[in-house]
Amino acid sequence: MDTEALGERNTPLISVIVLNWNGADDTLACLDSLAALTYTNFNIIVVDNCSTDNSLEKLRAYSSPFPLVLLETGQNLGYAGGNNVGTRHALEHGADFVLLLNNDTTVAFDLLEQLINAARRTPDAGVFSARVMYFDNPELVWFDGACWNESSLRLEWPGQGARETELSTMDRDTDYACGAALFFRAEVARKIGLLDEMFFLVWEEVDWCFRARKAGWRNKVVAAAKVWHKIGVSFGSESSPLRTYFSIRNQLLWFSRHASLSARLRLWTNNLRRLIPKFHVSTDLNVSFTKRFVWAIQDYGQAWLGRGSRLQYMATRRAIMDYMHGRFGDCPDEVRVWSKTWAAQQRDS
Repeated sequence: MDTEALGERNTPLISVIVLNWNGADDTLACLDSLAALTYTNFNIIVVDNCSTDNSLEKLRAYSSPFPLVLLETGQNLGYAGGNNVGTRHALEHGADFVLLLNNDTTVAFDLLEQLINAARRTPDAGVFSARVMYFDNPELVWFDGACWNESSLRLEWPGQGARETELSTMDRDTDYACGAALFFRAEVARKIGLLDEMFFLVWEEVDWCFRARKAGWRNKVVAAAKVWHKIGVSFGSESSPLRTYFSIRNQLLWFSRHASLSARLRLWTNNLRRLIPKFHVSTDLNVSFTKRFVWAIQDYGQAWLGRGSRLQYMATRRAIMDYMHGRFGDCPDEVRVWSKTWAAQQRDS
């Protein structure tokens, strides 16, 4: 839909896509918050990413006060693939705008009005992010825009951790829109395509937003559009081996497309250093130094072979090797095993 048509239609059709994977309780809480939206012309597309728990039973039993479609993927397609299923359905059924919304979020009642108003104010912007707050600390900001800093090889999030009252109330440009609440004109997806499923999880929305910028669209963060996000639910933790694997492998993929040659060389230098395991001797004084030293040698040798108990290191190693061999999409099964083992260790410690 072009921007002139948007001005003529007072209530453009918005499709809200909520992706579920073994998280029906979070999804139902998200849907309950959507039921309080004051915008009238919207529908919900829930995409179940081949859940293995009782999610489908709960979702089918949900009594929705708004138009809702439940789509089943038949396999776990990740964030990118699952949301693409929903986006295709939205585009085929006449959506003017699409909102990709994490299932572990709740929303402000005026979220859609605020996003539509921002689209009206900035017709040259195609992609918008809500201001994302911490669910467990609702006055603190988690995402309020991002900027790419090539000198530090980082995407920086100014405003993260600040109280909302400390930040500007104005919309502003952002290098990418947060995937937890990513709102875009349907015409952007028709022009540049959908999320790249090579990423599977993380960095895919960054890649997509940079593609939109290259096609001439601005990305905006809308300060008045608010959602509250339960951080880290998709991975069990933001520091799990699963998160480590996808972050490192997909960062390398993103850099290959959008960063300068100098930045790519510096990133590779950093990652090659990470392939070398550190030699560490336990400080447990209840065990003789000789034993601790022998154990350290054994542990070091196992790490070089990609085995042992250094789960974060093994996830890092596998991520870099998979990138080098062109293996993308979902992670190997062993990475999920490492992540479950790591989670159990965290609970026991």
